[in-house]
Amino acid sequence: MNYFQVLGIVFGLAALLKPIYMHVIPWDENKFIAKAYSAKRPAWVVFVVVLGLGLVVFTWYMHLTTEVPYSIVITVLFSLTAIKGLVLLLDYQRFQQWVAGMLQRSRGREIVKVDIAVGVFGAALVLLSWFLY
Repeated sequence: MNYFQVLGIVFGLAALLKPIYMHVIPWDENKFIAKAYSAKRPAWVVFVVVLGLGLVVFTWYMHLTTEVPYSIVITVLFSLTAIKGLVLLLDYQRFQQWVAGMLQRSRGREIVKVDIAVGVFGAALVLLSWFLY
């Protein structure tokens, strides 16, 4: 297996399973999300974002220095995570307000819709990783 296949499958499975581990397993996921994205940016956010952005940069490095066919597909799809990372780093308050608003409206059903979309994206990523490489 090459780097892009492993990245696509691992990242895709995490996204694919998100609706299950967030909403099917019985626990109060809305309370967890509200605590994870509290009004004051938690210290873990900066660490995780820097780590994630480093992985995106490494992925671009691998794409540019190896000759793996279709590596641009996984590279671009994985790079989409940088958008959320940059928002969390540069405009955390707006992101937190957006999440808090979704949690308040219709008992967090909008969060479920977002997580289902993430799951579909994850399924597509796993399939692409499996069949492209």
